[in-house]
Amino acid sequence: MESILTINSQKYQLERYPKTDDKTLKAWSSAELLVLEYAINKETKNIHLFNDRFGFWNCTLNTKKVTTVWSYASQKKAIKHNQILNNLKTDIVYKTPLDSLEKVELALIKIPKSLELFELFLQQVHKSSISSTEVVCGFMTKYFSSSFLKIASNYFEVLDQSKAWKKARLLVLKKPKNKIEYKDTLNKISYKGKEFCQYYGVFSSGKIDIGTQFFLQHIMVLPNEFKVLDLACGNGVIAYDLLNKYPKTEVTLIDDFNLAIASSKLNLKNTKATFICGNDLHDLEENYFDLVVSNPPFHFEYENNIEIALELFKGVIRVLNKNGRFVLVANKHLNYKTHLSILFSKVTVVKENVRFIIYECVC
Repeated sequence: MESILTINSQKYQLERYPKTDDKTLKAWSSAELLVLEYAINKETKNIHLFNDRFGFWNCTLNTKKVTTVWSYASQKKAIKHNQILNNLKTDIVYKTPLDSLEKVELALIKIPKSLELFELFLQQVHKSSISSTEVVCGFMTKYFSSSFLKIASNYFEVLDQSKAWKKARLLVLKKPKNKIEYKDTLNKISYKGKEFCQYYGVFSSGKIDIGTQFFLQHIMVLPNEFKVLDLACGNGVIAYDLLNKYPKTEVTLIDDFNLAIASSKLNLKNTKATFICGNDLHDLEENYFDLVVSNPPFHFEYENNIEIALELFKGVIRVLNKNGRFVLVANKHLNYKTHLSILFSKVTVVKENVRFIIYECVC
């Protein structure tokens, strides 16, 4: 796995976090390199970074005044890990995609897979833009969509595209538009008589995921199960449904994505639920939960990657009590049973259909 690169005669060591066994994956892409080449020698000292997933820009632009708009708890850990690895300062100014920004002179964006999240980024930039604001967006050519241009044209007058370099390209935006109407960046989803809200970029835009719907049809809480963990909670619909059916339960929701947690808080207002933005279970009390439920992720941007889910499964073992259950729904092709059977003493198929399978695991 390549981890060393040289920028302007300076060597950097950059690693992915969470770690991966896939030796073809790096902590940076040609798209990020291309953006850096465009921006590194600019006189602008105040730079806003979006979707700097592993801290490539935070490390290579460490002499600039940088504000990082973070989306994932694992992203913050990756940035800190790589800064320490390169003996760089770690006192970063962090903002979420929902925060107001100071005056934006130059913004660097690695265009995310979610076009909604891309729009949310651009809207956030535009709200704090000045006439000379410049936004440099990088993407791999194979992921180009005409929607990039359509979304960007809502906010900027000038859209310039670069030539391809190592299968990557730039989209440079200039001249913020005046007097535009900002979109509501909340999706509203009706499900079983309840209106759920979720911010742009949260999994399953516009509808409750069909795997989750299948899960909710068959999940139940046993009489002795009071402490429940909703792992990779998304917009919180699973936790909401369980609290509705089993009001005596105490539910904790955890998700790596800060906008998922923000969405869950909207949907579980006036409940005693606990919300955690985190990518692992290390900080949760050992042997605490009676039941863990999950529709775990297996996508990492454009990558299909079950390594993250498998690490979460190991964490579940630690936080479940000795009589606890882990119940999850998954796409059938992932074959999680092989992995779960190594960790748990008993793994049972609760229900399955053509696409999905529900597993019950006991310690």
